[in-house]
Amino acid sequence: MKRMGLIGFGAVLLALILPAQPRQVVLSVAPAQSNQTSLRFFGTGSGDIDRVKIPLDNPHRSVDVGGDFTIEFWLKAAPSSNPSPSCQESASEDTWTNGNIILDRDIFGDGDYGDYGISLYRGRIAFGAAVGSNRRTICGISDLRDGQWHHVAVTRQSGNGQMRIFVDGQLQKTENGPGGNLSYRDGRNTSYTNSDPYLVIAAEKHDYDPSTYPSFNGWLDELRISNVIRYTANFTPPSMPFNPDASTVALYHFDGTPGPCNGTVSDASGQGNNGQCKHGGTSPNLGPQYVLDSPFTGSIIYDFKIYLPLVRR
Repeated sequence: MKRMGLIGFGAVLLALILPAQPRQVVLSVAPAQSNQTSLRFFGTGSGDIDRVKIPLDNPHRSVDVGGDFTIEFWLKAAPSSNPSPSCQESASEDTWTNGNIILDRDIFGDGDYGDYGISLYRGRIAFGAAVGSNRRTICGISDLRDGQWHHVAVTRQSGNGQMRIFVDGQLQKTENGPGGNLSYRDGRNTSYTNSDPYLVIAAEKHDYDPSTYPSFNGWLDELRISNVIRYTANFTPPSMPFNPDASTVALYHFDGTPGPCNGTVSDASGQGNNGQCKHGGTSPNLGPQYVLDSPFTGSIIYDFKIYLPLVRR
């Protein structure tokens, strides 16, 4: 949407009514990013579709975080969507897998090192981590199924296993989980070569019993994965898309031409951790789709100039 702020219009109005020497005024507005889109998923949960898959191994990729990390993204979910059971915290089970899964870095069985995941568990963010047989799932507070965009961030510290959940910049939960390395072991042998060595967005990666391990139905945007802990206390959520820095190991703007997402999902971090869209489903719920909806849409302005001849009155 093209628009000019109230300040700009006020300046134009004052210039027109105040006496002045004949001159020319140029108002210029800086360009915004193109293609302010997000990815829309429909929670299909089967057939290896309606998801994004990011490879972790062969060769090793930096997106395979296992020590200190921060994962953050924008999320939108409709009221009454994602009707998984109430969020259940646990110090011994991967209960996050029973929520509608947003990010799945799980593996079948106990990991050589470990695994983690994030879900929308009856509207609340659930974050789980495991190292070997040691597990922890924690839950946020707010029901995010209100049709609005929300910024979500989780952090994990490897030394003591501390886990945090932030929603819209507010710390909602912190607990100590398993410490140590929870990355996917390089060169790990698995019988599940189409699912284990991937980070999967918006689906349970193994398509194993969608009624028990459901997939996410909603919108995601601006996913950033960092190999540092960026937040330890309340903060102001970002108001614009991220720019990569030295601690960014993966950055997905999800910007594309509106319509089906097929092929490569580009990593803007510069580290080459591209993903693949696996489009499909039952019409009209075919996902993922690029849609003209974004947490930053209200800030979009386009580059233009206005030339106004001013005369004395």
